[in-house]
This record gives sequence, C-alpha cells and structure tokens, in this order.
Amino acid sequence: MKFKLLINPDQEESIEARVRHETSFTNDLRQFVLTNGKSDQIVAYDDKDLITLRLSKISMITILDHKTMVITTDNKKYQIKKRIYQLIDELPNNFWRINKSSIVNRCQVARFAETQTAGVNIIMKNGITDYVSRRCFVKIRKKLEQS
Repeated sequence: MKFKLLINPDQEESIEARVRHETSFTNDLRQFVLTNGKSDQIVAYDDKDLITLRLSKISMITILDHKTMVITTDNKKYQIKKRIYQLIDELPNNFWRINKSSIVNRCQVARFAETQTAGVNIIMKNGITDYVSRRCFVKIRKKLEQS
C-alpha cells in the first residue's frame, strides 16, 4: 500500500483512495473523510484493525500501560493514537477531564464517592472507578452548579 500527501493551499481539498475491493476499513475511512473527522465518532484500534466508536458508547479514556485507551460502556478496551491533552480539546463538553490521565463521559457517570483520605472517586455506570484530582473536581463542581 502506498500513501501520498500533497499540500497545495490554492487547490480544493480532495481525497482519493484506490483499492482492490471494498472492506469494512474502506467504509470506515469513507465515513471518517466525509464527516471531516468531526462527527460523533472517534477512530480507535482493535488490535490492528481500525474501527470507529460512537462517543455515546465511550465511558472513559485513560492511560493503561503507557497507551491511550478507550473503555466503552460494555467494558471493551480499544487503543487510540492521540494523547489525553489533544483529546480534551476535540471532544464535546460532556467529556470531563478528571485527572492527569483520564477523561470521562458525563452521561456515563453513576456517582461520586468520597474516599477515606478526603479525596473523591468517580464511579461510572459500567462499574469502573477512578480518582478525581482536587483541581479537576473544582472545575466539575462549577459545571454542575451552572447546569
């Protein structure tokens, strides 16, 4: 497979792919290109296969074994190539950063729980828990009070 990227600010943007036959990858690629990468989906990898995940199905994005991983509502894990700091600016407002290495989907939050050391944990609807840093909890509390 070959890849060629031509950058010319004077021409209209277009993408052309030459393939032998249509596959799930070509369908996903088409969807990604047509939505300009800014849809309600995110591109992830299931081992080596490229897949798209709906944002509504994402429970948490976190760092596991030095890799950025997406954990879905049914507890499946997929790897993504972007860093946490890149994702927080690209995701909609219902995604909250809860600490240095995790982002959660507000719609998937079950509750907050106080810890014995006066900290706060977040408990997701699928049972996943993680700690909430004090700085992030202050921001989350302000957002909750505004809504």
